[in-house]
Amino acid sequence: MATGIVQSYQADHGYGLITPDDDGPALYVYYDSIVAADGGDRTLVEGQRVEFDPTEQEGRRVAERVRRPE
Repeated sequence: MATGIVQSYQADHGYGLITPDDDGPALYVYYDSIVAADGGDRTLVEGQRVEFDPTEQEGRRVAERVRRPE
């Protein structure tokens, strides 16, 4: 599991970017990849700390199973 900060998130488009703590390149994050605790809000805000599983899809670094740290 990796951690990082939400760089940007466009709720109306359903995607954004996460800057990982390991100083690697930014990862794309998509609405469908956000895990909401107890069925809550699945949006992200700039500057928010998150945990995620880094993957690669179609040549892009993507964050999967994105969640707020507990």
